[in-house]
Amino acid sequence: MKEPPKALRSTFEALRTLYQRRWLLWYMIQRDVSKSYRGSVLGFAWAFLGPLLLIALYTIVFSKILGFRFHPVAGDPSLNFGLYLYCGLIPYQMYANTLNSATGIIQSNSMLVKKMVFPTEILPFVSATSTLAERLFELVVLLALLVAFGHPPGWTIALLPAIFVIQLLFILGLSYLFSVIGAYLPDIKETVRSIVRASFFVTPVIWPADKAKGVFHYIVSLNPIAYFVEAYRDLIISHTLPGAIPTLGFTVFSILLFAGGLMLFVRAKHRFPDLI
Repeated sequence: MKEPPKALRSTFEALRTLYQRRWLLWYMIQRDVSKSYRGSVLGFAWAFLGPLLLIALYTIVFSKILGFRFHPVAGDPSLNFGLYLYCGLIPYQMYANTLNSATGIIQSNSMLVKKMVFPTEILPFVSATSTLAERLFELVVLLALLVAFGHPPGWTIALLPAIFVIQLLFILGLSYLFSVIGAYLPDIKETVRSIVRASFFVTPVIWPADKAKGVFHYIVSLNPIAYFVEAYRDLIISHTLPGAIPTLGFTVFSILLFAGGLMLFVRAKHRFPDLI
């Protein structure tokens, strides 16, 4: 029987390593999440207080001072623009934080990378899933506030874990891909930060997607971050389902990005100790 290509075997070996070292993954994810709140008086409570303060700030600035009223919000008096905005920011921040940290992850963990026994494929995985875990706290706060404002989630919220899985594959793919690029081109960090900032303006976080017209509409429709922002709002706020064709398309894209990113990482990781 013909053996699969070496690149494919190495990728499956990396996946098996991630599974076998799941105890290490869990430990490092817990360490990363708790690190954010270490040293503060209220500690872990900030995981919930931080989002609460931000939503209050967005509500005061956009709803009360600037008087923003977009159609999805204006149609429901129980829902303010602060909640609508924050619902879009959660998936956007997952992408932005993952991409910004991925480019420097090999350099910032140089001691671990130089140890031959340490499985480096764990590092991008921990970075991406830690970001996802922190956003889950924000999601809990958002859902609690929606209930408090008389706008409880509908049955569509049950489908949110499926979007989470697709998004996890997407940000894992980005994390593996840009950790390799960052290892070979350390100066690309600032360029990536600029790209992340620019992508905010082509993502319907602060404006509704139906405002995009012409070529801009085409760009937004191909933007994976825009898809996730709209999917979150559909399932949580509008109680509707995301489009079937975009969901299928971005699912396939996320799987391919994850497989391609991991395969590239496995192929390149042996050179990392020489690059730092």
